[in-house]
Amino acid sequence: MQRNSLLLLISLVLVLHSAVALAQFRVVGYQPAWRGQINKAQLAQLTHVNYAFLQPTATGGLEPLPNPEKLRQLVAAAHAVRVRVLISVGGWHNGDHSAFDSIGATPAYTKAFVANLMRFAQEYQLDGIDMDWEHPDARTASGYAALMQQLGTQLHRQGKLLTAAIAGGTWAGPGILPSVFEVVDFMNIMAYDAPAPAHATYADAVQTLAYWKGRGLPAHKTVLGVPFYGQPGGVAFTALLAQGANPRADSLAAVGYNGLATIKRKTTLALNQASGIMMWELTQDASGENSLLTAISQEVRRQASAKPPAR
Repeated sequence: MQRNSLLLLISLVLVLHSAVALAQFRVVGYQPAWRGQINKAQLAQLTHVNYAFLQPTATGGLEPLPNPEKLRQLVAAAHAVRVRVLISVGGWHNGDHSAFDSIGATPAYTKAFVANLMRFAQEYQLDGIDMDWEHPDARTASGYAALMQQLGTQLHRQGKLLTAAIAGGTWAGPGILPSVFEVVDFMNIMAYDAPAPAHATYADAVQTLAYWKGRGLPAHKTVLGVPFYGQPGGVAFTALLAQGANPRADSLAAVGYNGLATIKRKTTLALNQASGIMMWELTQDASGENSLLTAISQEVRRQASAKPPAR
């Protein structure tokens, strides 16, 4: 009897743990300032939206935000359905990260940058900051870490989030010191843009998660990034379908992408080894039964409804 009771208790604990993990699973989508709008159906499937991008100046100031009214509308719509909105700072920016390098190298600029970001978050009623410095390297790693420490302290005092977008694979790892893991709420791993056309394979996602786990990034702070576009050319998934791509395949001629099956498989991987999934970017998705975001939601729901194995 006691053994049966213990087994029942263990099963209940496992079920509750699984339910909590699924309830906390993050679905993070990027919204570019320069195109498209998130619709209500998309918002209903997200936990976080990152508005991209706000650019820094070399002395810690902020460039004017593109389409500020679009951000205000997004915040109002997202908050109405309890979705958090963050501003994403930086981005690829044609590979020019000189402003970040300057900020990280000068403590006064770092302090000014943090203060400006905090004012910006307050003005737009944001839920946090997504730091998208692409990319710190071994030379600038300490400046990046100092910036993240100061920004995280200020944001967390106000109950706001600090996240970061970091590269997939291993090449950019030396720019992220382990101390950064302690101050972020989670990190969005950009597990895409490897050499085309196989720029975002399932195997690459597995390898990327293993690398960052080995570096010390906890699973509960790990979010796996997936592309809603193909390479070469950065062609939107919806545009690829219009060109005749199979929504369940991963290639069209010489362009590689993630179709529905691969997206679902990666979602399962994220459910098992991370705490969320992220996509760049929402306006590139298809609609209806070919929506990649809907495929993610379906897989999360399937996992949530799956019965625990018999014991």
